Amino acid sequence: MANTGIRLRSLFFPLIVLVIAIAMPAVEAEASGSKSEQGQGIPWQDWTIVPFEQARKQNKIILVNVGMEGCAACARMEDITYADPAVAKLVRDNFVSIAVDSEARPDIGERYSDWAWPATIFLAPDTTQVLAVRGNRLPRNFIPILKDLLSKHEAGSLKTDPRSPYAAPPKPQETELTLIRDSLRAQIDRSLNEKYGGWSSSGIGGEQSGSRLRHLYLRAHLYDNQEMLGWALKGSAGYLRNIDPVWGGVYSHSFPADTDKVPAKFARLRVIPEKRISAQSNAITGFAIAYQLSGDKRYVEGMHKMHQFMTDWFMAPDGTFYTNQRAVPPNLPPGMSAGDYWALESDTARRKYGTPAIDHAVYTDKNGEAIAAYVLAWEAFGNPEYLSTAVRAANAILKKRSSKAGWIVQTVGNDEIAGDQRLRPLDENARPFLNAQAWFGYGLLALYRATGEEQWLKRAVRVGAATLTALEDKQLGGFYATSADETTSIIAPRKSLEANGTAANFFYDLGVYSKNPVFTAVPERTLRGVAQPAIIRREGKITGELAMALEKVTASYVEFSVVGDMSLPESQALYEAGLKAYHPRKLLHYEAPGRYPARQKPAMYICNPDMCSVPIENPALVAEQALAFRGPASSNGMLTKK
Repeated sequence: MANTGIRLRSLFFPLIVLVIAIAMPAVEAEASGSKSEQGQGIPWQDWTIVPFEQARKQNKIILVNVGMEGCAACARMEDITYADPAVAKLVRDNFVSIAVDSEARPDIGERYSDWAWPATIFLAPDTTQVLAVRGNRLPRNFIPILKDLLSKHEAGSLKTDPRSPYAAPPKPQETELTLIRDSLRAQIDRSLNEKYGGWSSSGIGGEQSGSRLRHLYLRAHLYDNQEMLGWALKGSAGYLRNIDPVWGGVYSHSFPADTDKVPAKFARLRVIPEKRISAQSNAITGFAIAYQLSGDKRYVEGMHKMHQFMTDWFMAPDGTFYTNQRAVPPNLPPGMSAGDYWALESDTARRKYGTPAIDHAVYTDKNGEAIAAYVLAWEAFGNPEYLSTAVRAANAILKKRSSKAGWIVQTVGNDEIAGDQRLRPLDENARPFLNAQAWFGYGLLALYRATGEEQWLKRAVRVGAATLTALEDKQLGGFYATSADETTSIIAPRKSLEANGTAANFFYDLGVYSKNPVFTAVPERTLRGVAQPAIIRREGKITGELAMALEKVTASYVEFSVVGDMSLPESQALYEAGLKAYHPRKLLHYEAPGRYPARQKPAMYICNPDMCSVPIENPALVAEQALAFRGPASSNGMLTKK
């Protein structure tokens, strides 16, 4: 499986930008003035109909600045380029400027993620995209771009950017899902790094790598492929190299010891020193699965270091999780790089220069990922603190963010944010975002599997029903990234491929658990609504959730049902055995007699659409019986032509 060239959206190029940004000393000679010295900065506006209407009426180009907190390259663009008086005046006088937090607005973040982060998008007054710039630019590089656009606009020669984001597909996909699945497998495999694990040419990392790793483990199990399992275990082991030995947690990217691609500034540290919540969730998931399959004690210690970081640095007072930690501390002296700082080997040595700021925003989708990861950690390692951590976070989200309609709000303010020096204001948008519903719903079902408590399933059903009402395209299938608003008439609505993959995963599990036909038809309808070959090719490696959903739909579920009084020790012992049995398509729950007969003793039934096990009364036999359900079901009733 040869490693092919790196796609535009791949990890390595933004890492180069990031390395340049965080390796520089804190004070830049080219910065010609701070925001306070300018007198006037750039009048950033929120993504609403107002700036688009303003641009149309004034015949001005729109500049959209998309990024995230904790992104060193984004901070560099803000502190140096947008703070430059010449840049600020040029933008202020000639452009309509919009700033977007890609995590508070996951719909817009996903739309422009091909150019992340920061992404600088230029739209004509009619909102046609004419240029997109990836990464930061210094004033001397950025001013010519602005002037060139203005010159072309005046001459009437602006042209549509051929890389403009795709809109929602105009019709459902009719190709057999097995063919789409196989094509996507090959696409993901082309960038698999067999030497180091993961999907980067030089190391481990990337916020999207977690779903691809789960997908690799699932396929290894599905076909009992030991070579594939070996690659997956390398991926999990790669996260061990990312762990910060002082404070715990994993860095966003690391370089293996035997690669020569490490930038000089990081030769000693061998990591990109940013910590983001998705990377933490990915590492926890990777450690949990690897420990279940290998019993390697390194993952026990790795999980301990992860939990140490999450509770010491990323946990809000209510038990939810913050988003990221910046790379640069506040008192970094001239001549010391961020790499030098993070290479310091003690808490005392680091605190001499202060601690890098934490972004105190709490995002529902990122917390859904963390909840699901912590549930896996509890199943693998047996530490009840991991489960209680997941339960506490889920309860806090439900208490503070449940809308009357049933969907979950992506973000709300908190007291800690008031003290943050944010790159852009937090957008507290009380509207449904698909990312938030899909990931939090997935987390709720993980808690249902872990505890057997009906409350979690009922809440997941409510979220699912609200998502169908608010976001599903009833005619063509698939889900829009968010609900329609005034901008929908001028910016084509979009169905995010990966968010729809997550939604298909959630609804697949929800349909099996709830036995509600309203949900069971959703996954295939969703996949057909978004899985256009051209879109899949464009997304490249950012397709792990879609791949997971295709595997589930084509291989079908494996349902572990414990039938009997759940208060009995015998029932609980069977349930615990089900939790410990590794099976990536496992859906475990208690069930009242009905589908299965009532027996004198509690029994477990393991079933797929084709067959069921014998009644299992001895917990020691659960794992053995589960092996018979490793491969795909021969027929699942969902692979019709349309």
